[in-house]
Amino acid sequence: MEFRYFRGKDLPRFANESERELAALLDAAGLPWQYEPRTFPLERDEQGRLLEAVTPDFYLPDGDLYIECTEMKPSLANRKRRKLRKLGTRYGEVVTLVGRSDFERLREKYGQSTESKKAQGRGSAGNGDRPTLATTKRPSASGTPSSSPTRGGAPSRSTNT
Repeated sequence: MEFRYFRGKDLPRFANESERELAALLDAAGLPWQYEPRTFPLERDEQGRLLEAVTPDFYLPDGDLYIECTEMKPSLANRKRRKLRKLGTRYGEVVTLVGRSDFERLREKYGQSTESKKAQGRGSAGNGDRPTLATTKRPSASGTPSSSPTRGGAPSRSTNT
């Protein structure tokens, strides 16, 4: 699939189908997006080694907004929510969590039911409706752009998930 609004160097390698599906929705809406552009260290040991980090799935530069998507059972998503709260406390970043029920609503609203998802996979343009996901630019808590990459050997994926 070609992503016209992807803003990154290399084409993304999604961890799961939900991420690919959300990327397609963002692209269809004409929203510029980045895939896992920044890892936020959350905990380090006494020697400075990274113990815990989080890498939100998407960043929307026009809205200065991070999105994490998951379709795991809500009862199993507690660790992910805890890490996102910790991210907010430490860095002032708010991450929108798109969960299982959110995905179902998005699929219903934008024609991403199982049937249309299969059709789109074969090159169909879908149902013709274009999503309208509006964002507004918000300054980051630090006053500096929040999409700058971390320094050092931070992992590219979430740890302790």
